[in-house]
Amino acid sequence: MNGTDGQLRDLLAAAAAEPPHRISAEAVHRRVIRRRVAEFAAGAVAVAALAVIVPVGIGALGRAPAPSHPGPSRMVTSRQYGYTEALPASWRLAKQATRPWDGKGGPGYDSPVVDLFQGPGSLQAWADAAPTPKSLAAYTSATIRASRAAHPCSPPQTDQAITIGGAPARLLSMQCPSGSGFLVEIAVTVHHGTAFVFASQHQPGTPVHYPADRAAFHNFLAGIRLQR
Repeated sequence: MNGTDGQLRDLLAAAAAEPPHRISAEAVHRRVIRRRVAEFAAGAVAVAALAVIVPVGIGALGRAPAPSHPGPSRMVTSRQYGYTEALPASWRLAKQATRPWDGKGGPGYDSPVVDLFQGPGSLQAWADAAPTPKSLAAYTSATIRASRAAHPCSPPQTDQAITIGGAPARLLSMQCPSGSGFLVEIAVTVHHGTAFVFASQHQPGTPVHYPADRAAFHNFLAGIRLQR
């Protein structure tokens, strides 16, 4: 039995249940046609809906998720000295210098003329700068003398050529005070007539981890950019 025969049977059964009146085969046929037209219209609507939904779904499969918003900036620009630091992980700015350095002496981490940064563990770094007519070699020698006089530090245990922000620099390591085992590293560069000094140490009374401290400070130095 096909679909049309089944529909005819259903309609005839329904008609038999109605109060007696004249029923013709033509009337039954018209009812079948109306039902088939309604079913066709419903099917057409469903196909049209699928035609809209399927391309949208396929397009969504081909697109990457929208990028998330970036986190807060890790760039710090010194208000007094103009350099920029792209802070590595585990580093943060503790304070900016409240006044410029006059180029005299060897300011420590607690001086108001230094920008102070807090690193991993108890490691700290600080920075200052001042105009100078000296070469890098001459200014490095002056920095060593000032550090030994002010703190007092040992003679440099290492003296390494590096770059800071693309400029030639020297990286020194000392013990301050001499013989204490307390590691201090000092990086010096001269850029367009300005000497920049970056130093690091652990807070007094905290354990020193030489390899980790050196690596953390070197990562800090790698983030420095100097004004052109």
